[in-house]
Amino acid sequence: MPVKISPSILAAPLAHLGKAAKDIEAAGCEYIHIDVMDGHFVPALTFGDQITAAISAESKVPLDVHLMVAKPEAEARKYFDLKPAIITFHYEATTAPIRLAEEIRARGIKAGISLNPRTPVSVLEDLTRYIDVVLLMSVEPGFYGQKFIEASWERLTVLKSLKAKGHPFEIEVDGGVSDVNASQLVEAGADILVSGSYVFKGDMKEKVKKLKGL
Repeated sequence: MPVKISPSILAAPLAHLGKAAKDIEAAGCEYIHIDVMDGHFVPALTFGDQITAAISAESKVPLDVHLMVAKPEAEARKYFDLKPAIITFHYEATTAPIRLAEEIRARGIKAGISLNPRTPVSVLEDLTRYIDVVLLMSVEPGFYGQKFIEASWERLTVLKSLKAKGHPFEIEVDGGVSDVNASQLVEAGADILVSGSYVFKGDMKEKVKKLKGL
């Protein structure tokens, strides 16, 4: 199955988010990646639920909401009525990941959990049955335009092995993704690729084709 592409709309010109959403749809992408940052869990402050709703109204592409926030339990509920495909929260931001994942799933939404680069993949061993997506950060969250962290390759290998143990989930990779490493990421186990600056610079349709290996 071809890899799914989730362009990070944060990399689009902020004055033209509606157009960016339409471009993502025209390029045949599976998701629109929404980076929600609160200025606490990460230094940056970005989209909230109202801007996310406005973006959603401009495109039929399902939303991939990534909560980089200090209180994901409170923030996740703001997005339920938008019916995103995925809501992802950070393992590091909650003491009750199972309860939050079950609350998200109860709304018919895929529950995702994200790991920062320094968080061992092994923390997920008792959680995989409760989640649908693992978002592996291959850069430090909250800082735009970073280079891919090479140690992510080993972490991806561990995550793929964990997936093979019997509780299926999709593997999503976010940070420094381009045509240079896309095919290797897919071979290493990635099901979803998040790409920001790469897809928004130049011809998006051609960029997406390259990420998919077409």
